[in-house]
This record gives sequence, C-alpha cells and structure tokens, in this order.
Amino acid sequence: MGAVSSRLRRFGRGLALAVLLCGAAASHPSAAGSLAWPAGRGLVDQTGTAVDEARFTGRLRLVYFGYTRCPDLCPTALMTVTQALDELPPALLARLAPVLIAADPERDGPGVLASYLDTFHPAIVAVTGPVAVIDGLAAAYAAPIRRHDGVVDHPVEFFLVGPAGVPVGRIPVTVTPDALAGILRRALSR
Repeated sequence: MGAVSSRLRRFGRGLALAVLLCGAAASHPSAAGSLAWPAGRGLVDQTGTAVDEARFTGRLRLVYFGYTRCPDLCPTALMTVTQALDELPPALLARLAPVLIAADPERDGPGVLASYLDTFHPAIVAVTGPVAVIDGLAAAYAAPIRRHDGVVDHPVEFFLVGPAGVPVGRIPVTVTPDALAGILRRALSR
C-alpha cells in the first residue's frame, strides 16, 4: 500500500507540474516570444548595478513582482522561495536566478530593497527602476500592477522563465516550499 501511495503522490506532483507548465505556456500571451529585459532603460539591482537580459541569460528565472511594504503576501512568498532554495543543491542553485521585481519602484529603491532582502535567501536579486519600465515588464508577463493610495495590487504567482527568456510556467504563491523546490529541481534538471 505504501509503495502505491508513494507512486501516486509522485505521479500527482508530476501531473501538477505538467499542468502548470503546459497550461501557463498555452495561456500566456508571450508564450511564443521572449521576455527580454531592456538594456539601458534604468533597471538596477539592490546594489545599484545595472540589470539587463545578459545578467540572466542561460539561467532559469523565478520571477516575483512584490513590494517591501506589503504586509503579508510578499514576505510569505519570499520566505517560500527562501525555504525552497535552501533545499536545492549548489549546482542547481547556480543555474537559477530568483528575482524580485519592485512593484512599487518609487518607494523601493536599491537601498530599501537591499535592507529588505537581508531577511531572505542571499541568491534572490531585487530589480527596480522607472515605473514605466517596471510596468512594461509586468505587461510582458501578463501581470498587471495597480497602485492606489499607497497600496500596490500585484500578481499572486511566481513566473518561471527559461534560460532563453521564454516563459515556462506560472506557479501560485500558495505553493509549499517543498513543492516549489521539487518544481525547480525538475525544471533545472532538464
């Protein structure tokens, strides 16, 4: 009975990954194209270093749009990422670029993001820049951001982007750290 149960769980996890990856690619408006990051458009990381597509080429990206003043969703999502990354062996982690894109770039500059990331996994890179460029990235991911009265409505999912900048899938932020680690492990093992 235990062996059957174990096989069913593995099958279920594999099926869930296939649905996430296939369904997301089929429904994503940019699925056929690349989600290239514009060079020379003012994007910087938490250290103030310029960020463009070359920084991530050849690595799988786990992208999340969030902001530092978010009371619950963002810290919970980033802790899920942190715990999942802790489960990955160094060789796989080296092939992954976990990225937090500042959904509130007017308030979340490099210094604010650097302080915020101190709580989370050191591999996570934060990206900020002009509102128009951030909103352009969000639109490319079909992940609208709305800002009103100090509140930022942002996507509630992680975006998996392949090494060539092509979308691979969407993962709900409600995923457990173990399940996220499994998804990343499988995606990185291809």
